[in-house]
Amino acid sequence: MNARMRGRQASDGRVPVSGPRWLAQQAFRQGDIPAVRRFTRAFCARAGIGPARHADFVLAVSESAACATAVGPCTARVRLWMTGPRAFCEVRGDGMLRRAARGTLPPGLAGEEGMLRRLVLWRISDHVSFASGDDGVRVLLSMTVC
Repeated sequence: MNARMRGRQASDGRVPVSGPRWLAQQAFRQGDIPAVRRFTRAFCARAGIGPARHADFVLAVSESAACATAVGPCTARVRLWMTGPRAFCEVRGDGMLRRAARGTLPPGLAGEEGMLRRLVLWRISDHVSFASGDDGVRVLLSMTVC
């Protein structure tokens, strides 16, 4: 697994208006979800996320990581950052996706297990978006933590 911290600038070179703090990212594989949870707990401690939202954010990141890697063996990346009182998570999985009909969900988000993941994410996050394409799956979420 690969983990690193960055300063105030996002990896794509753009700096958000209020500037992120505690930008961290880690590469992982399907079997590394427990390590993603540990990584997220460490991020929460460094970013000063209180215990009430700490567990929710760890759960949301874990479910996002599971969504991104559920399509099969792939390398994925989780990025975590804070902007003001909001914590953000972006998970991207580069797994090959089976072509799905337009308007249907990718395999990691379909079925009963996918429905439960989406429900958890929608209930505990302020914003959640899912995207899939030829380049893999992307989950982006945010929640107010302070």
